Amino acid sequence: MAIHFIYSGLTKYPLSLIDMDIAVEVALKSNEEFIFFTEHETLYSAGKSFLKEDFLQPPQHPIYYPNRGGRITIHSPGQLVIYPVINLINRNLNIHDFVTKLELWIIDVLKDFGIVGQTSDRGVGVWVDNAKIGFIGIRVSHGVSSHGLCVNVANDVSLFDIVVPCGLHNLNVTSISEFCSSVSVDSVVASFIVHSPFTL
Repeated sequence: MAIHFIYSGLTKYPLSLIDMDIAVEVALKSNEEFIFFTEHETLYSAGKSFLKEDFLQPPQHPIYYPNRGGRITIHSPGQLVIYPVINLINRNLNIHDFVTKLELWIIDVLKDFGIVGQTSDRGVGVWVDNAKIGFIGIRVSHGVSSHGLCVNVANDVSLFDIVVPCGLHNLNVTSISEFCSSVSVDSVVASFIVHSPFTL
C-alpha cells in the first residue's frame, strides 16, 4: 500500500471535503491511501448526533454538517485537522481498533512536546489532565475511513465556550501552546508524520 501525506495549510472547509471524497474513491479502487493535514477558518462542524442544544449561544460563524459521527466541534486557525483516508479492510482493522490507533497517535505526538496525553472514560479523544486537547469524529464507508481528528495547537480555545463540544457539558479545552509556547502547526504536522501508525 502507498500512503500519501498532504499538507495544505489553511484550506476552505468545503474544498477539503471534496478532496477527501475524491481520495476515498481512489482508495476504494486502488492500494493508495491519503492523510490530509490542514487548518480551517473558524467554523462549526456538526456531526450526525448534533443537537440544537449543543449551542449555548447563537452561533457567530458558519455551520457545516459533514457526514461523520459525533456532535459539535469548532475548527479555527491554529488547530491542526487531520483527515486519514485509510482502507481498514486491507489493514484488517475494525472501527474500534482504528479509533484507538488515532488516540494513541495523538498521545505519541504530544510526548514530543513534553505533554502527557491520555484517554478518558468520558468519551473518544485525548485529554491532558481534565482538559480535552484531541478530538475524533470519523466516517467509514465500504471499509475506507474519512474525516478524522483534530488537535488544538495554538488556536483560540475560548471559542469552545459557546458550544457543548462532543456533547460533554462543562468540558475544559486546552492546546499544545498552553504547555509549549514556541509550538507551530508545522512542527506538529512533522511529528504526526514521524509517528504515523499507518507507515510502520
